[in-house]
Amino acid sequence: MKILVYEHITSGAFCTESLPSHLAREGDAILQALLYDLARTQGVQSVILRDFRLDTPPYVHRCHYIRNLNDFRRCWLISLDDVDGVLPIAPESDSLLAEIQSWVLKAGKRLLGCRPEATAIVTSKTRTARHLAAAGLATVPTVWLKDWQPDTFTESALICKPDDGAGCTDLLYFENAATLHAWKQQRALGVWEKQIVQPYIRGMAASLCLLCADGEAHLLCGNRQWLRVTGGAIHLTGITVNGVNSQDAHSPSFQEIADIIATALPGLWGFIGVDLVLSPQPIIMEINPRLTTSYIGLREVYEINPATWLLTLLNKGMKAVELPPRPCQKVTVATEEGDAIQATRH
Repeated sequence: MKILVYEHITSGAFCTESLPSHLAREGDAILQALLYDLARTQGVQSVILRDFRLDTPPYVHRCHYIRNLNDFRRCWLISLDDVDGVLPIAPESDSLLAEIQSWVLKAGKRLLGCRPEATAIVTSKTRTARHLAAAGLATVPTVWLKDWQPDTFTESALICKPDDGAGCTDLLYFENAATLHAWKQQRALGVWEKQIVQPYIRGMAASLCLLCADGEAHLLCGNRQWLRVTGGAIHLTGITVNGVNSQDAHSPSFQEIADIIATALPGLWGFIGVDLVLSPQPIIMEINPRLTTSYIGLREVYEINPATWLLTLLNKGMKAVELPPRPCQKVTVATEEGDAIQATRH
């Protein structure tokens, strides 16, 4: 089976401009981990598009180098015609990931990823919160910046971020309502209509790795997220994969959260990330409908090739996916700006 592994940031889509360095580092690390795993999966050949400024990664069957946008369009169409399926890794913001997923389906290829309808919901933080709250999960209170007033929330510290955003991009932290109010007054009305405000929830920042399909979910692990506030912005500096004990007495449990999310969003498929805060019970922040950085540590945590689960899911369905007993191993993936992204086993 030929699979186009499409990692958007490193694909050449930015060939006419500067590569966003941090996103390129993370995207490339995820891509190379996945290519390594797919190369060790019987019967799979990986095809990629690659920005001409980047080195050729190992473990790839075919690499199309992209020097200009004509190259990009031509190689995308050639690759799409040549492969059996596509595994897209792209930011969900600006409807990008949902559009790529739609193109794959319209081309009649097998989509190794979420259905665009599910991606469209979780792209919006407000839609996600409403959807999950209706399913009975605890979500963080959220208002649009245009509607926010200094007395909207009783909590002192506040978060402001795009409703349509991915990861920690443009995630701002304010010590109190006065500083946010001053910041708001200096912004155009167009910004007010795109940003949301939430109380800063104190607790452990965490995430879940799920494998989802057809309204079902396997919990793979709970992860500890390491965040730092610098210059009023929140940055992810690392993830300890399997760093949160999934057997701890949370209510609902991590597996219950996974089941509720999969039932509420049956279009989720494949590897899914769920960001939450343990405060002390889980409060859901957002859903990432794609591979996330924590994938880099899955192989070492489980000591198994996780790509085999994905191919089993594709060819035989969720019932055929057999997970080993919950692992005890922990792996920290460092994402600090300026350093190579690497996994360190504990």
